[in-house]
Amino acid sequence: MNLRFLVGVLLASCVTSYRIYQRRIPNGDTVPHPCKPNNVWEGVGHMNDQGAGLRNVFGEDFEREGKIWTQALCRRDSDGDGLTNGQELGDPDCVWRENTLPSRLVGLSHPGICDPWDSPNCLSKNTSHSRYYNQEEWMKDMCKQREFICPGINETDVHTVNFTIAPGTRVPAKETTYMCQYFDFRKMAPQDDYHLIAVKPIQDNKYVIHHMKLFACTDDSVSVNQQPFICGAHPSPSCTTELSVWSVGLTGDCYHAMTGITIGNKGFKTFAISVHWNNPDIRSDWIDSSGMMAYFTNKKRPYEAGTYSVGPWQFVLPPRQPSVSITSTCPSQCTRTIIKNYMNVTSAWNHMHLAGKQMSIAIVRNKTEVLYLTNEMTYNYDSPELKLYTENPFPIWPGDEIVTRCTYSTSKRNSSTMAGQSTSDEMCTGFLVYYPKENVENVNCFTYGPDVNFCDSATYYGCTDLINFGRAEWLNGTSAYQNIERNCRPLAPCLQECVDTLVDLKKSNPCFNDPIFDYIKTEMLKKTAEGLDMLSRLSSCAAQVYQALNV
Repeated sequence: MNLRFLVGVLLASCVTSYRIYQRRIPNGDTVPHPCKPNNVWEGVGHMNDQGAGLRNVFGEDFEREGKIWTQALCRRDSDGDGLTNGQELGDPDCVWRENTLPSRLVGLSHPGICDPWDSPNCLSKNTSHSRYYNQEEWMKDMCKQREFICPGINETDVHTVNFTIAPGTRVPAKETTYMCQYFDFRKMAPQDDYHLIAVKPIQDNKYVIHHMKLFACTDDSVSVNQQPFICGAHPSPSCTTELSVWSVGLTGDCYHAMTGITIGNKGFKTFAISVHWNNPDIRSDWIDSSGMMAYFTNKKRPYEAGTYSVGPWQFVLPPRQPSVSITSTCPSQCTRTIIKNYMNVTSAWNHMHLAGKQMSIAIVRNKTEVLYLTNEMTYNYDSPELKLYTENPFPIWPGDEIVTRCTYSTSKRNSSTMAGQSTSDEMCTGFLVYYPKENVENVNCFTYGPDVNFCDSATYYGCTDLINFGRAEWLNGTSAYQNIERNCRPLAPCLQECVDTLVDLKKSNPCFNDPIFDYIKTEMLKKTAEGLDMLSRLSSCAAQVYQALNV
């Protein structure tokens, strides 16, 4: 099952299309695919034959040369097969200049793939890539036919509907744009209950399309506006359930044969498509009508599919750090509460943003056994790695722990990075697709602040009243707030009775001790006027309280 559910933006808006670079190397648009006759390797500098994602050895050399064809790049043998890059690309004398014809247009080979590609020497070459240990593994993947294979769509009574941007929609003359459009399913199919069973991309303009997402909406009124519009991370606050995502290298989403997503009368009725356009040439004459084709049937399958998210929801990454890690645990107490009997995971994938370097989702069973759902040692934002468990679903049992770990590099950032959905922010979210949906409560297992999880009071650091600090009526009735209000002034000056009050609270009330109180201050007190008032009064004596407690 290849169902996608993502919170926030999945792919980088700053990635420049490989097509602009085809013109910067000789014969860049006609480099032959080593194992697919009459096909070209469109992204010559990338591991993926369609471009985007991690670079191969030639792409790394090309980047080091400033992404231009130089004498040094031409004379280098990037793939170590005995031929220079110039010889492989038809410029053996290294005289080619952009916008001119190379001296040779035939007999070309790939400068990033050792030739003969299927020789023992070349197959054993290490790729230094997290997904492929050597060229044999890499080529085995790239030599597969990229066809959308989904047996379920060939069954009787399977219908299709296209969620595509309106024909003739103009691509703005800027490098990156997100364009959205709403669709009312009730106007597109007869009234009935259906199961959504597959989604396939429709690529209209391959020169600008970077990735696409299909959303389900909970507010059906948004579909009144069915014209394309420029959007952000989500089409609207009510359209955040991501049913499918397409990026370069993916052929579509085929749901597990036993499962589907209910749409129609008793399910989702309104949908939205989000198309990310990449226009590095800043052209004003492009138009596009890309989107997705959805397959659905009224022969509902035995199980309803569900999506489950894990990871830290709030964190801050310090700047100028070559490596910083965040770990989030969905404890056994939570899975005992959330999961009834079991959940069968059919696919799993990781999601971070541009600073992300490594990510894993591990299952800890009986406190000793560690099983990895995902384990990306080299995470790449542009090329998501999907782990499929279609033939043998991965069971998670009540009492299992789900541990999400993310590692980032902020060495090139001069300011702190906050958790958030913008690509300049960061995320650390694991996504699991499972069945049966009814076996899992409709709640994700996110941690907050110092690994606080609201499904397990044992993670509250002894603060039994934690969930109440965001409620004005509760806060007003506490002796703690009343004492602070009586003895402390907002902001300044600092009164001795305020210092005494706050020191006593920190010694007697677990909720006022770090690190849990840091979380209360940053995430809960901000929600109400009373909470903000408490914050202002606490600040008046912050330095004096610290000094009194650390004498």
